[in-house]
Amino acid sequence: MEIIEKKISAMIAGEQTAGSTLLDSIRVSAGDYEVVDLSSRQFPCYSMGSLYEEDNSGDLNRRTLVMFTIPLLCNCYTYYIHDFYRVLSQTAIAQCRKVYPIDSVSLENHVVFGNMKPVIERIALEIEKFFPEHRYVNHIQLFNNGVAGAVPYSKTVDDIHTHPYSIYHFLFDGFFAENPFVMP
Repeated sequence: MEIIEKKISAMIAGEQTAGSTLLDSIRVSAGDYEVVDLSSRQFPCYSMGSLYEEDNSGDLNRRTLVMFTIPLLCNCYTYYIHDFYRVLSQTAIAQCRKVYPIDSVSLENHVVFGNMKPVIERIALEIEKFFPEHRYVNHIQLFNNGVAGAVPYSKTVDDIHTHPYSIYHFLFDGFFAENPFVMP
């Protein structure tokens, strides 16, 4: 809680931190791509992304972001391509629109990886410049290895025995409600 309070207070005060300086640098490294700062989430991490593409097709909305997560709980960082799908559907009884979110996480096998690789490499160098003690860890190990019998920050104790959570949920970010579909 202290780490989160310090991070959020610095953001509100507009203080220059390693995270804010990195964000400014990422804006330059990302070129024409829109940069999304998700660091205000109530988790001890800096989470930033570069929006590659957004597509609306009927009841399907897809956002493709290259995400960079720098936790404040360990000296590692990761990056991955996050596809967030929202499927809108009509319910017959109430005729209300319901949204069904689907998250997919990948990197080398993603169709945009070739286009984004130079941007990813530039941003990874910037992360190591502003967080020199942090080293890259592949997202596969973080998402595919779980911890059972414990609940990460931002989850409820009711979920303790239902399923294991990924290491990513414990150390990197509590964003994903469930474990996303993970590919290399």
